[in-house]
Amino acid sequence: MYRSFTIKNFRCFRDLMLEPLERVNLITGKNNVGKTALLEAVFLHLGVNNPSLPLQVNAAVRGIEQRVIDAGEMLGWLFFGRRVKETIELVGLDADNTTRRLNVRFVESEEAQLSPVTDTLTTIATLRDLLLEYQDTNGQRATTRVRADRATVTTRTGEVSLPLGIYLSTRARSLKEDAERFSNLERVGRQEMVLPALQLLEPRLRRLAVLITGGAPIINGDIGIAELIPLPLMGEGMVRLLSILLAIANAPGGVVLVDEIENGLYHSVMVGVWKALAEAARQYDTQVFATTHSWECIQAAHQAFEASGTYDFRLHRLDRIDDDIRVVAYTQETLATAAEMNLEVR
Repeated sequence: MYRSFTIKNFRCFRDLMLEPLERVNLITGKNNVGKTALLEAVFLHLGVNNPSLPLQVNAAVRGIEQRVIDAGEMLGWLFFGRRVKETIELVGLDADNTTRRLNVRFVESEEAQLSPVTDTLTTIATLRDLLLEYQDTNGQRATTRVRADRATVTTRTGEVSLPLGIYLSTRARSLKEDAERFSNLERVGRQEMVLPALQLLEPRLRRLAVLITGGAPIINGDIGIAELIPLPLMGEGMVRLLSILLAIANAPGGVVLVDEIENGLYHSVMVGVWKALAEAARQYDTQVFATTHSWECIQAAHQAFEASGTYDFRLHRLDRIDDDIRVVAYTQETLATAAEMNLEVR
């Protein structure tokens, strides 16, 4: 579990340190201050063994497909101010005092080209590769070189042991992945753990089951009528909440990142939702990072963690000051004061 996380030269962050971190961390702030970028940075830090991840965050999170913009162009926008001659530095300090560092930078690469005039091979060094270099204080090291113009791995040394990271964006969801994650719970007899939270949204819900619909697995719910109903037909909130709970349960000891966590969820159920998420995160020893624009969501989280007896929650607000992003962390006491005095913390 992260105790702190530092970002340098990534997206809109010149230099940002996020600390102290808790089991559940809620990120807020105005538009275009880097809430989603912060989640992306943590996701990249956890994804050293997946060299295509720098491209995937652009496609899955930002909606920029490679066929629209070439790979090199997409990768360049990972860098602060598109300063591609500098290095992205992502550093996490874990609860066991392990420091894990990932550096990402462009390097020159060589390619042999056949001259049509002399019919000889000439080596040129005009292409640029993306180099991912990982090391930690436990002695683990790994290096991956990705061909920027073709998004293909050219060299790779080492594979490291890292916590699992799961990213839930606002753009895409996979009903198949949710079905697989639910099946993982059912395999060990823990499928019932998600029901109490879902019953906040649909009190008639009795059980869940994975059925094959149109050749694909999909989670269905029993609400006491003649047939089971595909969960997406019960509303976006049901699917969203189940996806989050399943991600937490399937990432024991890992990290779940959720963009705009309140999407699809009515404000009156948010306290109950946060209680369920907190309980699941503790049960599976999973750390959660989520973003929100909603004051109701922030209040509900504060109330839920105060009532739980264990306040392992932290609110972080991002603010833009000139060309820099700064963060303000709210403790239980400062957030209680802000709520009491109706101070703006979003």
